[in-house]
Amino acid sequence: MKQIFRPAEKLNRLPVFLMEQVVKQYRQEAQKALKAAQAGISVDQWIVLKQVSENNGCSQVEIAQSTVKDAPTTTRTIDQLVNKELIEKQLDPNDRRKYMVFVTDKGLQLIERLLPVVQSYRKLPVKGFLKEEQDTLLQLLNRMLNNLK
Repeated sequence: MKQIFRPAEKLNRLPVFLMEQVVKQYRQEAQKALKAAQAGISVDQWIVLKQVSENNGCSQVEIAQSTVKDAPTTTRTIDQLVNKELIEKQLDPNDRRKYMVFVTDKGLQLIERLLPVVQSYRKLPVKGFLKEEQDTLLQLLNRMLNNLK
């Protein structure tokens, strides 16, 4: 069979493909950890909950932008968290077309309980990396992100 791609173009040699694999594996580990902790929320719900807690009173649009999710996914996730009483929505008094989102006491308690779990699984991908290697990785990833803007 004739080889179509040069070796440098094989998927397993492309940084972006490897990053996709890392993210997929990472999300699976994160979901397992949240399930084991009986969190009652998904990885995406955790991300939105944490983002709301860090930016209390932000809009749904701001949440979507900061979590890199599309508007329908963000709305669905927010509604799920509202149903679980972890966050609440209030009409923006300055613009009645949009909602501001706030974390509830129940949401804050869940965040506090889950932070050690989250911090633990966040260490998995960089286990065995020196501090300098982690710093270099962050710099390179930020450069890649900036290249795409």
